[in-house]
Amino acid sequence: MATYKTIYKCRECGATSYQRVIDRTESGTLEPTGQYRCTGCRNVFANVQAWCEPRRTIDSQPSPLSA
Repeated sequence: MATYKTIYKCRECGATSYQRVIDRTESGTLEPTGQYRCTGCRNVFANVQAWCEPRRTIDSQPSPLSA
């Protein structure tokens, strides 16, 4: 049996799937909000890129004094 690895996984918990966030509108219909929820840790992300991209650390951000 083949074992597959994916590079697409939650940056928080490592889960490999997410769901669209669905919410009820003022008119009563259910519609996607444009956000995504991890199926593992249940955190909500603004987009799929935010779900899978590693967090930036303070050390990797350019210093404002280095110009």
